[in-house]
Amino acid sequence: MSLRRSLTVCCLGAASLLAQDARPAEPAFEYGFQHRSRSESWDDIVDHRRTTPDFRVQYRFRTNAWVIVPLGEDLTFTAGLVNENRKLVRPDVAYNGREIIFDSCYLDWRMDPSWSLRAGRQTLMRGDGFVLCDGGALDGSRTAYVNAVDLTWTGGDAKVEFLGISDPARDRTLPGLNHTDNPKERTLLNERDEAALAVYGTWRREGHDVQAYVFHKTERHDVSAWTDPIFVPDRWVETLGLRVAEKLGGGLSAMGEFTVQGGRQSGHPGTLEPASDIRAWGGQARVTQAFNAPLRPELSLGWVGLSGDNPSTRTHEGWDPVFSRWPKWSELYIYSQIPEGGVAVWSNLRMWEATVQAKPHAKLGLRASVFWMQAFQPVIGHGPIFASGLGRGRLDEVRADLKVSDQWQGRLTYERLDPGTFYAGPATGRFLQVDIIYTFRRHR
Repeated sequence: MSLRRSLTVCCLGAASLLAQDARPAEPAFEYGFQHRSRSESWDDIVDHRRTTPDFRVQYRFRTNAWVIVPLGEDLTFTAGLVNENRKLVRPDVAYNGREIIFDSCYLDWRMDPSWSLRAGRQTLMRGDGFVLCDGGALDGSRTAYVNAVDLTWTGGDAKVEFLGISDPARDRTLPGLNHTDNPKERTLLNERDEAALAVYGTWRREGHDVQAYVFHKTERHDVSAWTDPIFVPDRWVETLGLRVAEKLGGGLSAMGEFTVQGGRQSGHPGTLEPASDIRAWGGQARVTQAFNAPLRPELSLGWVGLSGDNPSTRTHEGWDPVFSRWPKWSELYIYSQIPEGGVAVWSNLRMWEATVQAKPHAKLGLRASVFWMQAFQPVIGHGPIFASGLGRGRLDEVRADLKVSDQWQGRLTYERLDPGTFYAGPATGRFLQVDIIYTFRRHR
């Protein structure tokens, strides 16, 4: 039996890391409901050309409902349903938003004081999501689950998790309602069937956080035509990483994470391209200073490096984002990456970041960031959007988060991209996103 099929049999559905970390001493029955209304508009963020009309306005209405049911002192069942109805106004495009799916469905079992098991559809985010956050990049922000088994040993300050993950391109694990028969309206989760086995270790003590991990991941059966420039043959990738975060005192903190990857990629179908090795790396570092002053200001400086594929070698050196294809650094730039390798394919990137944030009110948070982005390698054979330079450009972002109450929250994000020599087009890209979220939760 294949790895993907074996893991699928074990998985029951999706969940929340917060529920794991904040599990109450006594199981409690909970039910809840959340609705998010989102508007998005953007222009010139994919092809960077004024002469090509790509202005877009869309509305996204996502509704979640969930229940947490204690089945005993050491056993809890969680299930949740989600629907996201979208309306693309410019251009005016029909979309099937009736589909209702499970975005969580799992069992928690506390076997003894040291061992626990969570099996099913769940949210798994570790660290700040550098390698593990979102199992389905193509359905946007509708879901962030993985189908997984998480066997955890805990002892003192240490925790070790043994993970099995299965994320097929199409949701074949759990049933849904109101699926469309129109292939143009079906929602893919990924371009390929993805599965992984992993060991993730965490050691935490006051002011110290050390995390180490190893992933064995397979990516198979790309749904794209083999003639598509972003088609990827079957591959397996090993990822070994270490993350260290320290509080240094006086409001100063630092974080660093580094990973190496190796593996093998099959030959390209329909061509004479042979199988080849994978050798890649990725890393990030950040220093943050929080000031004891009015408005609670914070200043952070960060660096990100994700290796790029050198077209002159047979080895594939491009960083594989594992399970982290989400808007980690930018809501805008995940769309600029589509012609390069697919939405939110973070790779071939070196970036400096400066961020300042403050809280002028207990309910209001403000943040402004500047990103200076470059590529390690130019893109060849992916169309006229790209030039021969390495400067991806400068990205500016401002964001406001408003929390009126535990029930009502809002967020406004504006981003602006000045493309560099990496792109053929010089047009400035703009992106605006507004969220309004209502949450209802009850315990018994």
